[in-house]
Amino acid sequence: MSKIAIDHPACSAPFVSWPSVGTILPGSVLLMALSVSPTFAADPASHGEGMMSHGMAADHAGMHGQASTAASGQGLINSVDPAQGVVNITHEPMPALNWPEMTMDLAVAEDVDLQAIQAGDAVRFRVELGADQVYRITAIEAMP
Repeated sequence: MSKIAIDHPACSAPFVSWPSVGTILPGSVLLMALSVSPTFAADPASHGEGMMSHGMAADHAGMHGQASTAASGQGLINSVDPAQGVVNITHEPMPALNWPEMTMDLAVAEDVDLQAIQAGDAVRFRVELGADQVYRITAIEAMP
């Protein structure tokens, strides 16, 4: 800021002159550009890491990088909803899909018999990624 003097019969005092928008704006834009986190610039998918949707339509392959389109796993059935074709399961980590241990709703393929399982059952299951980018259980059986 610079001071300018006003010499007028009604007023004679120094006033502070603010820089014009034309001198502030370019520097502000440069400062903002330089302050962008290099993490976000290098990996735009890194935002939201750790914030997963566990709904049946979640795209789990995209959450943790490239993963397989099918895998087998083991878990514990929490609930079965035959009308919706969904089971809620707490499964062990599934390294082939880059899935950690978690509890989630998983859609079930139409040809899977949900009458063979119930809440509380320990199960082995297989999931496959469909053309609609939704993982579905394609096979499931209660473990002895």
